[in-house]
Amino acid sequence: MSTIADFLAPEIETDRLFELRRLLHRVGDAQDLLHPRQLTMRLNFLDELDAIMGDADWGSPETSSDPELVMLANSLRSRLEAANQELYEAAHAEIALQGNSSALSQWLTDLANDGEREGPQPGLAFDLLDEIVAGVLQLRGPCDRGFLLSAEMTAEMTAYQPTPARHILDLISACGFSTRDVLVDLGSGLGHVPLLVNILAGISTCGVEVQPDYAAGAEEAARRLNLSHVRFTAEDARTMDLSRGTVFYMFTPFTGSILTDVLDRLHHLSKKRQIRICALGPCTRILHEQNWLAPSRLPDTERITVFTSLPMSDPIE
Repeated sequence: MSTIADFLAPEIETDRLFELRRLLHRVGDAQDLLHPRQLTMRLNFLDELDAIMGDADWGSPETSSDPELVMLANSLRSRLEAANQELYEAAHAEIALQGNSSALSQWLTDLANDGEREGPQPGLAFDLLDEIVAGVLQLRGPCDRGFLLSAEMTAEMTAYQPTPARHILDLISACGFSTRDVLVDLGSGLGHVPLLVNILAGISTCGVEVQPDYAAGAEEAARRLNLSHVRFTAEDARTMDLSRGTVFYMFTPFTGSILTDVLDRLHHLSKKRQIRICALGPCTRILHEQNWLAPSRLPDTERITVFTSLPMSDPIE
């Protein structure tokens, strides 16, 4: 029987093993890495380890020319991941007890500020922030009960992808929420945005998701976290009551006539009071074309753009 190692060029495996030895030598017995306060360091180390070991088949002792080294690396990986999971469980329990977690806030702040970049990295790829959020929120995927959308909705709904955590942090920073704000996520999926905004900003949030399985999973997560000011509803954004919202978020959940209808509803709401719409992805361009909205900065489809509704007498020419 052939293995991955049979097809892996000897020089490539030699390079991998060299990098692996160097990485393990750098951490020694890893006692510093196992300290509870070293979460960021552990995550960075595990990221390096994954980059070196690559596919799981190569990372097994049976297919390596140095099985002891690979076994040592896998053992260390398991210990570090267990240390991380213990912290995630503690942060989850902290949120369930008091509605927020100082530890989670600190971890996210430390990683977001790493490298002293100005603003989040553009693009929709995930990073270590998302690993922390996934570990703490413990969201579960849908069980697929076979809910069927109409042909129109199927054509105009976009494939589900969670908002990268760095963009959620940017949304919170850009909005400067007040205690009176209510964020409504249109197309909330498994609930990352409403959950994290409530935990970090302390405001009421609502997720609108047409797929019942996704909405049910998000609602379950909110219950396990004991978040009483987060709710999810399995409804169509074109017909549900949006009147409580002051800030609306869209990660391009739909296009075409659905997006047009929802924007018409938000425009009507803006005639009663000022609202803000936060956008990420291609729908940002559509919002920029609306003469009743003013962007906070030059719109960028790969970054959060906040649009504020204008008084009826002040449309953008």
